[in-house]
Amino acid sequence: MSQNHPFIRLIIKPRHLETFENLYKEHYQSLHRLAQKMLSYDAANDIVQDVFVDFFKKTQKEKKVDYPKSFLYRSTLNKCIDEQRKRKKFAGNEIPAGTTDGNKNYEKQETRKLINQGLEALSIRDRELAVLYSEGLSYKEIAEITGIAISSVGKTLSRTLKKLEKELKTIGYEMY
Repeated sequence: MSQNHPFIRLIIKPRHLETFENLYKEHYQSLHRLAQKMLSYDAANDIVQDVFVDFFKKTQKEKKVDYPKSFLYRSTLNKCIDEQRKRKKFAGNEIPAGTTDGNKNYEKQETRKLINQGLEALSIRDRELAVLYSEGLSYKEIAEITGIAISSVGKTLSRTLKKLEKELKTIGYEMY
């Protein structure tokens, strides 16, 4: 995002633009990885762009978001879930796994499809926990994003991962 873009200069004060750009640079890749675990590469791009547009609009109206990282992750998860529901409605249970080329990428794509199948079998809350955990977020961060008490995150996550492992075994994928 460039400060030279005339539209951006009109609606953002320079100090706010710098803050927005810093947040974008800091979180874009991790939000994209998060979205890509649930959707295709291109859909993840679209989702993350939408999240930042929503964040920008919100900060223009309310001036402040208390926990920007939590807002960004929560919004990304919500948009991914909405997109999955929309796709499921029109295309069955298939979750796109991105574009690939070559045998190595094909194997990754197939593994990803199986993992996505396992995730899809979980409840929305369990799916969110598994994906956030796989992104390396701390229990505290997971608690902030999901609204689950920090004292419950570990136990809930443990149950979720056991459910995921069981589901993956039923579809023929061994985690370890």
